[in-house]
Amino acid sequence: MRVSVVTGHHVPPDARAYAEAKLRRLEHYAHLEEVNLTVERETALLPEASAEIVLHVGRTRLSARQEAASVREAIDGVIDKADEQVRRHHDRVTDRKGRIRADAEPPRP
Repeated sequence: MRVSVVTGHHVPPDARAYAEAKLRRLEHYAHLEEVNLTVERETALLPEASAEIVLHVGRTRLSARQEAASVREAIDGVIDKADEQVRRHHDRVTDRKGRIRADAEPPRP
């Protein structure tokens, strides 16, 4: 998994390590090829922090965005949204594999 974490000028230095640690949670359900996380903080705006994530799972592109009062809240929110999307994608793929074709013989008891 290639991880790219981009932070703005006003983001605390420990936010990058915190984000990378949280991103490891996403590997549980799918093989992620690439993850791009952008964290920004604007002191003049409310909400003052925002985070955006783009995930590439095979041929599927998943994305989420979260705005919050603090950088950690924004990171937690966007990781939660991405985790839900990855879990739904995983469920869709695995559910499809268990079905039989329409022209196949029915299973024998």
